[in-house]
Amino acid sequence: MSRFPHLFAPGRLGRRTLRNRILMAPMEKNLATADGAVTQRYVDYCAARAAGGAALILLESMYVDPAGKNHVYQLGLHDDALVPGYRRLVEACHAEGALVGAELQFAGRETSSRVTGRQPLAPSPVPCTVLTGGETPRELTLDEIRALVARFSEGARRAVAAGFDVLEIHGAHGYLIGQFVSPEANRREDEYGGDTRRRARLFVELVQGIKKELGGEFPIICRMNGSDHIPGGLELDEAVEIAALLETAGADSVSISGGIHASRPYMIVPGMSVPRGCYVPYGEALKARLGIPVMTVGRINTPELAEEILAKGQADFICLSRALLADPFFPAKAAAGLVERIAPCIACNECLATIHRHKGIACTVNPMVSRELEFKHLLAREAPPRRVAVVGGGVAGMSAAVTAASRGHEVHLFERDGALGGQLLLAYLPPHREELENALRYFEREVKRLGVTVHLNRLFTPEDARELKPDAIILATGAESRKPDVPGVGLPHVIMGWRVIAGLEETGRNCVIIGGGLVGMEVADYLAHRGKRVIMIARSAPLKKAVHADRVYFLDRIRDLGIEVLTHTTVREIGPDTVEVEPPNGWRRVLKDVDSVILCTGYGPRTEHHEALTALGVPVQLVGDVLGSRKFFEAIEEGALAAITL
Repeated sequence: MSRFPHLFAPGRLGRRTLRNRILMAPMEKNLATADGAVTQRYVDYCAARAAGGAALILLESMYVDPAGKNHVYQLGLHDDALVPGYRRLVEACHAEGALVGAELQFAGRETSSRVTGRQPLAPSPVPCTVLTGGETPRELTLDEIRALVARFSEGARRAVAAGFDVLEIHGAHGYLIGQFVSPEANRREDEYGGDTRRRARLFVELVQGIKKELGGEFPIICRMNGSDHIPGGLELDEAVEIAALLETAGADSVSISGGIHASRPYMIVPGMSVPRGCYVPYGEALKARLGIPVMTVGRINTPELAEEILAKGQADFICLSRALLADPFFPAKAAAGLVERIAPCIACNECLATIHRHKGIACTVNPMVSRELEFKHLLAREAPPRRVAVVGGGVAGMSAAVTAASRGHEVHLFERDGALGGQLLLAYLPPHREELENALRYFEREVKRLGVTVHLNRLFTPEDARELKPDAIILATGAESRKPDVPGVGLPHVIMGWRVIAGLEETGRNCVIIGGGLVGMEVADYLAHRGKRVIMIARSAPLKKAVHADRVYFLDRIRDLGIEVLTHTTVREIGPDTVEVEPPNGWRRVLKDVDSVILCTGYGPRTEHHEALTALGVPVQLVGDVLGSRKFFEAIEEGALAAITL
C-alpha cells in the first residue's frame, strides 16, 4: 500500500479527472519570447514535470493584453498567433499523462511603463512602491473594465483552441484582480469599489464571462490570496466571502495563496524563514465554507507534509512550484517509495533571483532546470567507464561525484576534513537557515547510494594520484577565509566568522563585524539573536549581491534586532578594545569598548598541489570556489557539467 494514499488518489476538477492530487503551480520562468510566445525550453520544462508525475501542469501568469504584461519574458494569450506554440506544449504534456492549464492575468499597478510602454492601469491611482519604484497607475474607466472582461474571455478562447484542459484566473499576489479585491489598492466609489461584494465584482464578472464564452462545463480555477500580509490589505475573513461569491458565479475550484510584492516575510514566494505549509490555514478556512475543491500552496516541500494536509481535510489538491523545480520527479519518486531520493527545495529563492536578473529560471539543487533538453542530450552521450578522482567534498565536489557515478564512472571523492559538505556545513547553522541542511543530507545520501568511494581526512597529493591512476581529476578544493590587510588584525580578540558560526570561538558582549556580505549578515543575525550588541561595517551597501529573499530577510532582521550598520565604510585599524573606521564623509570614527572583532571579509581559493597535479598529464577540471567566489547553485552546476563532459 502507498505511504501516501491521499496524495495519489485520483481527483476531480469539474468534469476533468486528475491522476493524483499534485499540481505544478504557476510560476514565472523567463523562458518565453519578448512577444509572449512559448519556446522549446519552455516546452521541455513542462514536459519534464509531466513525465515526473504531476497531474496538472499550470504554466504561469499569461497576460491577456500587452497593457497588463508585468515582465519582458512572460507568456501571453493576447494574440491568435500564439496558439500553435501552446498546442505543441499541451501535446507534449498530454503525451506524459498530465493535463495542462493556462493562467489568465493582467498586472495592473504591478508593472512599469518600461515593460509595457504605457502608464500602468489599476482600480485606483495607488502606486506599487516595491516593484515599480512608485510609478503611479491610471484609474481604469468603466468602459475599460468592460473591455478587460472581454480580453479575458478572448484569452480563454485562445487557450481552449490550443488544447488546454483547465483555465485559472489569477486573482492573487497583488495583480489587477487582487488590487480590485484589496481595500488598500481599491479606493473606488463606484460599483467596483467599496464593500466586499463590489470589490469582488470584477472577479465574479470574469468567471461569468469566461463560462459564457466557453460553456459552463469547462473547468475554471480562481487563484486568490488568503491574506495580502500588508496593512489595510485583503484579510482571511473577506477572502472567504469572496471565494463563496466565486463559487456561486461558477468557479470549479479556488486555489489559495498569500502575499504581494510589498509583503514580508510572507512574500509571494516565501523564503526559508517562513514555516512550511504557511498558507495551508487559508485553505482550511475555505474548505469549511465551500463545496468546490480547494488547492493550497506555500513551502510544501515533502510528500509527508502534502499527505498530512490532504488527510486532515485542509485542502483537496497540493500545488507545488519550487518543489517541482528542484525535482521534476518528486511525484514519481514519492509514489515509488523513494522519498530519500527526492532533491529537496530549500526555499533559498535562487530561482526568483535569476528571474530578477532577467535570466531563465534556475535552481540551486537542480542544474538541469530550464536546460532539460540540453542535459538530456549530454547525459545520453556514450562515455567509456573511467576512474575519476574528485578532490574536495563541498557542494561542487559532491555534485561532480554524484553526476559522474550516475554515468557509470568509478569515482573516488577526497576530502581534507572529517565530513563532506564544505561551506554547507556552516551555512545551515545560523537562525532560520536550517533548510540548507536538507541539501547536504540529500547529496550525502546520493554519494552513498551511487557507490562513490569517499576518503575523509585525506589531502589529495600527486603521490595519491600516481597510486590511484585516475583517468580524470576534478578539483573542487574550495576556498578558505581571508584576513584583510588591516593593522591589528592579528590581535587575539579578532576571530574568523566561520569559527563563530561553528561554535569554535566565543565572543564578548560588544561585537564588531567586518564585512557586509551574506556571511557577515548570517554572523550578525547569529550573534544578535543571542543577545550580543552588534555593529557591522560594510564597504558597500549590505548584501549588494544577495538573493532578493535573503536581502529582505536580513534587512528586516537588522531592524528588528537593533544591529547598527556602517555602510560605505573602511576599517583603518583594530585596537585592543577599539576599531577605527573611515565613513564616506572622510571623518574618522573610533568604536570603543569592543570585546570581539569578527572577520567576514571573503574567501581565497585553496590551491594546494594544483600545479603538481596538473603536471601529471591527467585531464584536470576546476570547479566551484577554487575558481573564485561561487554561490551554491553555481558550484553545483559546475560540478555536474564537469562530470557530464568526462
